[in-house]
Amino acid sequence: MTDTTQAPPPDDLVQLIATRAAEHWNHDARSALTRLLADVLGDYDAAYQLVEETGRRLLAAEYEEDNQ
Repeated sequence: MTDTTQAPPPDDLVQLIATRAAEHWNHDARSALTRLLADVLGDYDAAYQLVEETGRRLLAAEYEEDNQ
């Protein structure tokens, strides 16, 4: 029997990891997820930047919801 499960596309996986890292206030969890993302991307600086940008977007979206 053939396994029909598929991994998410790489871009979705990257965004998922970045979002999870950005949501964590716990430094150890955030660092571990950032390192995992760096392994996926092959670049720690790019991973760190993506986590920071994702965090800013999440905070902005939360702020927008609070003001509505």
